[in-house]
Amino acid sequence: MNIFIDTQLWVYAFKKPQRDGFVSSEEYEEALQMHSKAIKFIHDALLNHVIYITTHQLAEIFHALAFRGIRMDGKQALSIVEKIMKSSRTVLVEVKKRHYREALRLSTLSGIHVWDYLCIVPLKGLIDVAYTNDKHFLHPTIRTLIPKVENPVGKWIIV
Repeated sequence: MNIFIDTQLWVYAFKKPQRDGFVSSEEYEEALQMHSKAIKFIHDALLNHVIYITTHQLAEIFHALAFRGIRMDGKQALSIVEKIMKSSRTVLVEVKKRHYREALRLSTLSGIHVWDYLCIVPLKGLIDVAYTNDKHFLHPTIRTLIPKVENPVGKWIIV
């Protein structure tokens, strides 16, 4: 099956939550559970599916790992991104000018930031399912681009 894995799921898998980043122990435990589910999900996906990823999303993953929240060492983040890029289970899709135009148009229509569209517009017709926990992917403008949306970690958020 051809799949898309949203950036936040990669982040959950590769960044273990730190207790001091949470107000309550319940929130921390929930984050640990999402981390565990994401690791299992990514591992399974890399063994059993073909993962489509855009050039934009590859940069987004690097940025999220190295510069957002609890920061991962840049060299470690680069190593992860290079492994994703070089994996025989991933297909890297270049974002072209027509994709930017469509992403900007859809962002203007929906009010959803352009970054989600730059991850998904170039994959239209290439993937069977998008895995995410970002509520934006439930919006009708994004749903016209992908046949199915599933949440492997259970909790929906707005990124």
